[in-house]
Amino acid sequence: MKQRKLFAGARLKRLRRNLKLTQLRMAEELGVSASYLNLMERNQRPITAQVLIRLVEIYDLDIGVFSAEPEQRTFLALREAASDPILASLGLDDQDLKELNEVHPLGAQAIVNLHKAHRNLAHTMAGLTEKVSGETSFGGLAQRPEETVRELVQESDNYFVEIEEAAEMFSSEISFDRRDMFRQLSARLQQLHSIRTRIMPQNIMRQNQRRLDQHSRRLLLSDLLDQQQTCFQMLVQIAHLELRDLFDENCMHPLLLDAGNSAKDLYRDFLARYFAMAVLLPYEQFAEQAGEYQIDVLRLSAKFDTSIELIILRLASLRKPGSLGLPIFFLRLDRGGTVIERGGDKSFGFAQAGGNCPKWNIWNSLANSPTPQVDFVELGDGARLLSVAFATEHRDPLSEQFAYSQIMVFGCASTRAMETIYGQKIGEARELSPTAIGANCQICERQQCGQRSKSTYLFDSKKQSYAAKTLASNSYWSGEH
Repeated sequence: MKQRKLFAGARLKRLRRNLKLTQLRMAEELGVSASYLNLMERNQRPITAQVLIRLVEIYDLDIGVFSAEPEQRTFLALREAASDPILASLGLDDQDLKELNEVHPLGAQAIVNLHKAHRNLAHTMAGLTEKVSGETSFGGLAQRPEETVRELVQESDNYFVEIEEAAEMFSSEISFDRRDMFRQLSARLQQLHSIRTRIMPQNIMRQNQRRLDQHSRRLLLSDLLDQQQTCFQMLVQIAHLELRDLFDENCMHPLLLDAGNSAKDLYRDFLARYFAMAVLLPYEQFAEQAGEYQIDVLRLSAKFDTSIELIILRLASLRKPGSLGLPIFFLRLDRGGTVIERGGDKSFGFAQAGGNCPKWNIWNSLANSPTPQVDFVELGDGARLLSVAFATEHRDPLSEQFAYSQIMVFGCASTRAMETIYGQKIGEARELSPTAIGANCQICERQQCGQRSKSTYLFDSKKQSYAAKTLASNSYWSGEH
C-alpha cells in the first residue's frame, strides 16, 4: 500500500519561529540543507520519516503535532463556512480551501473564527427578534430556562463528546443488542441499582411517560409507549443514575449558575436524552448509513427501527470533528403553528426565530402523510434553504382514544441540498426559483405579501429597527372580500 506523503510546511515553519531558529540553524540540527528545509516549509517537498523522527527527538515534540487532524479539522470548518449564504457566492471549491489551509493556515483559522462569530451574532439577533415577537414571558425580558438550555446546546454545536464516549462505553459494557434491549436494560437497572421495571396502564401514569418510585425502587413506564420509546425512557433513567457526576460538572457552566435550578434540571434531562439517542443510534454507524442513504429519513427510520423525530435529532448532532455530517437545522411545530422545539445548525437564523409563515408548504404534510413535503425557500435576508417536512402522530396521555399531529421539519443550506435525496428529487431548477417566506409575520421584512397577518412589525432598514404596523389586506373588514 502506497504511503501518504506528509506535507505540513506551515506547521514546520511555525515551530521554527516559535523556537526562534533561523532556517540555517534548524537545517543543521535536522541534518538537511537549508534549501531543502525551505522547500519543506513551502510544501514543495514532503516531511520525510527521518526528518520527522529528528524533529521529535531534538525538540521533544509530540508526533501528533504533525498529524493531519488539525489541518483536516480546519479544512472541514472552512468548507462549512464556504457553504454559508454569505460566502457561497464566491464559489470556493475544495481545492481553493485546501490551498488556503495549507499555504495560509492562520488566515484560514481567521476565516473560521470570523464565521463562528457571525453565526453567534445571528443567534443573538434571532434571540432579540424572539423578544420583539412576544415569545418571552409577560413578566419581562428575563431569559427562560428553555432559552438558556438552547443557548448551551448551540454553544456546543449540538455535539457532546463526553456523552458520546459514555454511550459507547455503556454499549460495549453490556454488549448492547437492539433485538434484546428491554431485557438488557431491565437487568442493568435491577443488578446495579436494585430498581425493577414495570409497565403501567395509562390511567395510572396519566401524563407521565416515565416515573421513578424511589420508595418501592421501581421504574414505572406508560403502556402507551412502543418498544423503542420504552427503551429510550429506560436509557434516560439510566443516564440520570449513572452519569450524575458528569451532569453536575456540566451544570457548573456560568449560564446555568445564573439561570437557576429549573434550567439545570432541563439541561440534565437534555443530556440524559442525548445519551439515550447516542446509545440507540451509535455515531459512526449512523453517520455512515446517513451518508449512504443520502439523508433519506424514512429509510434511516426503517433501518434503525426508530422514530422520524429521533432520526432528525441525530442528524443534527453529527458534528464530530473529522466525521462531520451535513449541517442541518430542525423545527417541531404543533398544528397551530407554535414552534415547540428548534435547534441544529446555528448559522441559519431561521432555526432560532419564528417558523410559522403561511406560505411555507410544511403545512401540506398534515394532509399528505407520510410523504414528506420538500421545497427550496428563501428568507428575507436572502438565505436559501432546502426544507423537508414530515407529519408525525402522537398519543394524548390524558385521552386513550385521542391522537394528535405535529410537524417535524429539517433543512440545510441550498448549496448542500444536492447531497440529500430530497434536493436531488426536486432538482436544481427549483432551487433557482425558491418560495419567498419569512420567519413569521410579526418580524417579516416582506411588506408586500397578501398572506400577511393583520398586526405585525415591519423592519425599517434606515432606522435598523422594527416598527409596529397594521395591515388589513387579509381582514374581512378591509372590504376586499
